[in-house]
Parts: sequence; structure tokens; C-alpha cells
Amino acid sequence: MNEIVLGPVSRFDQELPAEVELEGRPCYVLKDGETFRLVSRKCPHAGQWVEWEDGELVCPMHGWTFNPHTGACLNVPAKGLAEFKVIQRDGELIAQLQE
Repeated sequence: MNEIVLGPVSRFDQELPAEVELEGRPCYVLKDGETFRLVSRKCPHAGQWVEWEDGELVCPMHGWTFNPHTGACLNVPAKGLAEFKVIQRDGELIAQLQE
């Protein structure tokens, strides 16, 4: 398993969603209650980059919107932004990728 340190947890307690890059892939750190999530910014519909606009995660190509806490699609409930496993260890947020 490949682990990538995203930064101190305190960085992600204030401004969310937070943009990060994961091995060259644009992602968002989200928070659902006390659980941090790391999701791809790539829309599952047509591959356009999802943007943060007026309090929503929105795909500008077709207007799909995504829950800003979970990454679930609000237009098509069976879809959602791809999620990567994330853990907290020693005050750091760490992404865990399968090799």
C-alpha cells in the first residue's frame, strides 16, 4: 500500500472542500461529520473537472452536482466522485492507495 501525506489535520478543519493533488490527480478533501474523505475532481459522467461554486461541487459540462461532504452525485444517486481511502495518524491526514 502506498501512503501519501496530505498535510496536518488542522489544515483541513477550516476550509473545505480543500484542493489537493494526489500523484498528479486533482482531488478534494471533504469532511462528513468527523470523517474525512478524499475524492477525485473528475466527474464520473464525462470526465470534466468538478469545481467548487456557490457552496456546491458542480460539473460545468452538464451541471451535475455532488454532495460537498460525501462526493455523492445529487442528480444520479448511483454515481459519485471516485473516493480514495484516507486515515488520520499522528495529526496528519494520509491517503492510502492500493498498488
